[in-house]
Formats: sequence, C-alpha cells, structure tokens
Amino acid sequence: MDDQQRKAQLKKTFDTVAEGYGSRGMEFFHNAAAHLPRVLKLQGHEHLLDVATGTGIAATALAPHLPHGKVTGIDLSEGMLAQARARAQSLGLTNIELHAMDMQDIGFDHARFDAANCSFGLFFLPDMTSLLQHIASKVKPGGQVVACSFTQDSFAPNVDLFLERIQRYGVAPPPLTWKNICTEEQFHTLYASAGLSDMETQRHDVGYFLNDAEAWWRVIWYAGFRGLVAQLSETQIAQFKQEHLAEISALRTGQGIPLNVGALFASGRVT
Repeated sequence: MDDQQRKAQLKKTFDTVAEGYGSRGMEFFHNAAAHLPRVLKLQGHEHLLDVATGTGIAATALAPHLPHGKVTGIDLSEGMLAQARARAQSLGLTNIELHAMDMQDIGFDHARFDAANCSFGLFFLPDMTSLLQHIASKVKPGGQVVACSFTQDSFAPNVDLFLERIQRYGVAPPPLTWKNICTEEQFHTLYASAGLSDMETQRHDVGYFLNDAEAWWRVIWYAGFRGLVAQLSETQIAQFKQEHLAEISALRTGQGIPLNVGALFASGRVT
C-alpha cells in the first residue's frame, strides 16, 4: 500500500466511525485529555496546534485553559471535524478553529505556534520521526511538543481475546501500531531522533469499569477494529459478536467489566 492509498484508507475509516468515536465505552480518550493542560503546563495565552484532532476531545479539553489563547485543530477526516465542531459549539467554546488538513503537510508557517499536541495520532504513520519533525517545525523555538499513546498492556485481556477469536474466522489482524510507542524508552528514542530536547514522560491510568459487554463492542466498532470485523459476512458478524461478548462478559467483577487503559505522555522542546 502506497502513501496515498494509506491516507485514503485512514480517511475512509475515520469518516465511517466519526459518529460514535469517543462515545460510550471510550471514556479513556476523555480521561487522557484531562491530563493535557498539566502536561503542557499552559499559561493561558498560548496558540496551540492540535494535530489529528479527531472529534475534538483534546482540543475541547485544552481550550478552557486558554482564556487568552486558542487551539487550532487539524484532521484529515471531514467526518471527524464535523463532530469536533459540534462538540465545541455544545460546550460554548469560541477559541477553537478547525481545518481539514494532512498532518504530513501542515499548511501553516514555520514556528507559528507556541506548542503542539498530537493525541493518539503519531502511530498511524510508519515514519513517526519525520512526522514529529514536521509538527515541531510549526512550533516556535522553546515551545513544547506533546504526544501520547497507549501503554503496552492497555486493553488487555479484552483485545487479546478479540484478536484470538477474529483469527478463528480467517481474518489476519495487522500489528497494533500503537505498540511502536508504548514505552518510555520508545518515546525517548523517537523524540531524540526528531531533535527535540528536555524530553519528559508521564504515565496515567485512564481505565475504568464498563457496565456491560456492549460498551466494549462500541470500542471495537468505533475505535480501531471495525475494519477487521467488516471483513465478515453479516451472519458471521452476529455469531462473532455473540461469542466474543460472552467471553468479555465472563471478565465481570463486582464493579463491572474492567477496561485496563494506560496513557503515556511525552513532551519535548523545540530547539
């Protein structure tokens, strides 16, 4: 798959899942975004670039902490941006502007922004170093560049059960790309290769208990694995869902079904 085909596939995927992305069952996105104002050490006046802004979860978490600044969010998917605009409007946030834009070709002047954030977005590209360098080029010298990913054991054992069962249906899942930056060491290597200094990492638990197995199905359907399930026929999907949600339900404790999710935040400065 060449670069243009990969981008077209990503755009189609996120346009498809936009309606439910970050909704019930996916509170981990919101929980992670709540840590961003502290990770970025915002003063309140910054103009911040939010790369792969998606449905605006990070942007709307950051904007209230910028009373004299603003967030500019970019995303390849118009479907995701439509949800982001609706989210910002529902929260009464007027200091967010959104643009349809390729994160590999950010159409703003160099050194325009005071800081940049990319939540759960770097790992979608094979060349994360070049992407991080490109993002950093839009930030003023001394400004922060923050990115986050999932920790190594996130979604276990739920995702392991899913991948094992989908393979029984003849579907071969691709590697989990977020595992390319799921440790402090991997992030340190990435930030050093991109030429960023004063690198720091933080780890936060953003997991919780699901009320029912259907909430986990929404994670599958709207946040990453829909393309695998869609390879099955309608009859197979119904059978797969019944089988898989039975094994997820078996994980229930007195508090609910555990969803183990960790967020790993990396921060570095532009030299």
